[in-house]
Amino acid sequence: MKHKKDVQELVKLSLIIILAVQFCLIMYSNLTMIEKNLDCDTGKLFNHIAEIWRQKQLLLPNWDYLTTLEWDCSSLFALPFYVLTGDIILSFGMANILCLGGFLYIVFYLFKGEDALYPLLCANLLIIPYRVGMLDYYNMLFFGGAQYIIKASLPLILIGIIIRTEYLSTVGGMSVRKWKSIIPQKTDVSDWIISVVYLALVLLTSISSGPYVIVCGLFPACAVYIGYKFWRWEKVPFYTIILMIMTVILALTGWKVNEIIMDGARGNNMNFCSVYQLLGNVASCFFGMFELFGGATENTMLPILSVAGIQLLAKCGLVLIMLVAGVAMLVQWKKEVSLKAEIGQSIEKNQLRPFLLISVFVWNLFILNVTNTRGGSSTYEYRYHLIGMLPLLCATVIFILRSIQSFRRKQQQICLYCGGILFLLLLCLTSYKDLYSREEQNGQLKEFCAYVKDFDVEYIYLFEGSNDVDMCRVIDETSTYICLLDTGRTWAYDYYKQYVDGPVQTENVIVAVDIEKYSFGDTFEYAGYELEKFDSVAKWELYVFKEP
Repeated sequence: MKHKKDVQELVKLSLIIILAVQFCLIMYSNLTMIEKNLDCDTGKLFNHIAEIWRQKQLLLPNWDYLTTLEWDCSSLFALPFYVLTGDIILSFGMANILCLGGFLYIVFYLFKGEDALYPLLCANLLIIPYRVGMLDYYNMLFFGGAQYIIKASLPLILIGIIIRTEYLSTVGGMSVRKWKSIIPQKTDVSDWIISVVYLALVLLTSISSGPYVIVCGLFPACAVYIGYKFWRWEKVPFYTIILMIMTVILALTGWKVNEIIMDGARGNNMNFCSVYQLLGNVASCFFGMFELFGGATENTMLPILSVAGIQLLAKCGLVLIMLVAGVAMLVQWKKEVSLKAEIGQSIEKNQLRPFLLISVFVWNLFILNVTNTRGGSSTYEYRYHLIGMLPLLCATVIFILRSIQSFRRKQQQICLYCGGILFLLLLCLTSYKDLYSREEQNGQLKEFCAYVKDFDVEYIYLFEGSNDVDMCRVIDETSTYICLLDTGRTWAYDYYKQYVDGPVQTENVIVAVDIEKYSFGDTFEYAGYELEKFDSVAKWELYVFKEP
């Protein structure tokens, strides 16, 4: 037994070192690499938060909220940093580091009372930058705007609180003071903090994104827990009941506020797939799980035995392990419940935890299979899997470690632990190599902004360049960049409403045309006006409206 504990201590030490290195790498990337990896979605978010401070209003008047209010991400944490630094990119980097620390705390709270191996391995697997890019795993959780960090964390917090309360109510009993009988006796400060933070985030995400997170992430955990208690005819701790009631009240309140402010978030408008779409949607949804972790590719010329090919196989293997572990644990849980029912006992908290985690995955997968959530993607909007796949990964860690510990021989455990550490290192090394080898994504755009910012004009129009406009506003905060449509109107996403299908100004403006998309020559006619080329920079030709 002593030798097995020695082995586990060495594994823990290895995981602590790997986790510390990962934290430093993520921290460094957020402080130095956001600017060169800026994308249009991140640009919209950055500009929105910068504008909040410029106008000194959290709710901007006449603002066109496209999908959400963008509060349930790292944005509100970035706002005070922006006030102090005046650098919106650095501010989001610092906010992401803060959110990463909070996320790791949540993971450790989820496994509170368990051996440290569980949260250490889980945390290491969760924060790997499996895929980097706009709307990808790393950007959605720990980089750029971290748009899903709160959405994906809430189910983990809820399950952690449920399990913790279940344990305290069973082992420590409830308070004997009647007026405080809802509080477990051994509740500590961390339990209070996590509960208050959880309820605050429920309200925040409901105001920002409507009922999306509550329906897809929190409902299944609550429903399955209550269903299990009803089936076993056991008392639900009063603390948990109050927590769930508060969750519903705050979610409904936030949803109503969201409806008032922006007439409903985009997630409120999810539609069912037709019977003709269903088969294709199910297939896309399934492979979307692999895409999320970088385990699928659109490249038809990728050699299997290349570094990139091995990396893809490793990430594909991780997803397969997760799916197998989920099924295996459900079967195991069913047998455990049946056995305990025969002898009149309840299952232990360490059996309930993975079941609640898997329930979030199963329910979210069901929702995504029957609704039309492909959006504009050619394959699948795989970021929607985050709410379900993170809990599944946590459950997979439980399955893996229990499977290893089920072997009695020390030599067997050593081999499996070493194999697991090597697999973790493979995922880390290949993923961070991809992250840190990314080149400047917007070199020409920066050159363009540096050049045109010196022109004394009211607007800089980018012809059919809505994505570039969003990034230009972040790169150059001193000029006003607007997208110009070929219909003779302006357009904007997540910006002031007057520029959405607005009129074109012809005086004191510049029109920039991307020569990689359009070739108009020295002059061209546009919406009844004639434009004349006067300059060029990078891949843009610059035009002005000729006087009539």
